[in-house]
Amino acid sequence: MVKRESKRAATLTVALLLALTGVTSCAGRATDTAPQGGEVAEKRRSTQEGIVGMREFSAAPDQLPSCYRGARDATAYRLPGSSGRGRMVTVGSGPRGVVFAPISWGDACEWASEAKRLAAGGYHVVTFDWGTDRRRTVSDATRLLRSRGTSNVAWVGGCMGGTLMLGMLTDRTARPIGVAGISPLASLGGYSAGSGASYKGELLLLGTADDPLSDEGKLREVARSFPEAEVTVLPGTLHAAEIFTGPHGDTARRSLDGFLDRTFAPVPG
Repeated sequence: MVKRESKRAATLTVALLLALTGVTSCAGRATDTAPQGGEVAEKRRSTQEGIVGMREFSAAPDQLPSCYRGARDATAYRLPGSSGRGRMVTVGSGPRGVVFAPISWGDACEWASEAKRLAAGGYHVVTFDWGTDRRRTVSDATRLLRSRGTSNVAWVGGCMGGTLMLGMLTDRTARPIGVAGISPLASLGGYSAGSGASYKGELLLLGTADDPLSDEGKLREVARSFPEAEVTVLPGTLHAAEIFTGPHGDTARRSLDGFLDRTFAPVPG
């Protein structure tokens, strides 16, 4: 068992070093919640500004990955000019949208289990294979959901995907109403201390204590730029989407579901 865990950790570390630069660590061992600032209505108004200025969206149907076959309302799309990259998969329907971003070398199947689970719970979910321009891939996934009738969108990203999403919060063009960074990587940057100051939506940072790609100190380092984020740290070594299939998967799902409940809570009249 120890040998298998060591081999898995080594494989992940090598892959990350090939895909990213300057990667060190990610998450820890307790759950704590910082006070949430601002009124709910103010948060919603601030984040809904992201709808303004978005380009018209079009995409052609594409082959559905096998990991989504049989899922209700699952459809794959290919964006014009994507040159074989940037396939997107939607599952579910309704006004509450969730964009799942994979790790650096991940694809649309990485978050398939959680995407299907949330879709069964009434969410309209999209995930994707990374395109050449990763920021645009996240933005296009958001536009795809909005073109299909979602009124509000939350972002959930693993590893580099979560770090990238946190770094995009200063862009009002595609701004979501909530962001969850799962095992975000402090060493990738993309944001600076105070990057979350102008963002009034919900924030969640979640990771594991002994993740070989990140540690609790690094998760806390990310949290310093987003002082209103809820920080959840679970035991173990698992990383990003793996956390949800491991021994503490139920706790991770409760944390994610709580984040989404808060994100999509009705605005008081």
